Amino acid sequence: MTQSINSPSSLSTNQRLADMWNLDQVYALMAAWMDVSQCMAAYHAIASVPWSKAYERYSATLADTKEGDAKDFGWRKAFDKWRDIANKELISNLRSKDFLAAQRELLLAGLELRTRQQQMTDSVAKLLGVPSQSDFDELTRQFTELRREVRASIRAQRDEAEDARGLATQPGRDES
Repeated sequence: MTQSINSPSSLSTNQRLADMWNLDQVYALMAAWMDVSQCMAAYHAIASVPWSKAYERYSATLADTKEGDAKDFGWRKAFDKWRDIANKELISNLRSKDFLAAQRELLLAGLELRTRQQQMTDSVAKLLGVPSQSDFDELTRQFTELRREVRASIRAQRDEAEDARGLATQPGRDES
């Protein structure tokens, strides 16, 4: 007895290469995810430094406050002092080469991850026979071009009709 290629038992036992996942693509997606995680950890490490410095400076400021000044040092003055110290530390960190490099690396890793995710999504969509995001993007672009062409055509027909009636050369013509 011969089994048909498309019989249920044949489908479960015979693998087709077209149905197999592209393992390189899966590996690239996982590597991109891990890269984002590593870049995020480096970014957090650098971004947390000014908070520690601000706390140390603020603690030193509180310790240096004399007893007479402590009575006038209410929560508003304390908060203003904290805000000033934290802002200075954060701004200096935001301008540092280390922070900018970490931010750049995180952004690039995020963009790479997004690209890999889109490739995986497109592969799955193709495998399942459904439209992908790029298909929708192309369709949207075509609709936009068609709308522009229709508007230009209507505008040209309207201008021709006005020219034929001689309205285009009359002074004081209402454009509404």
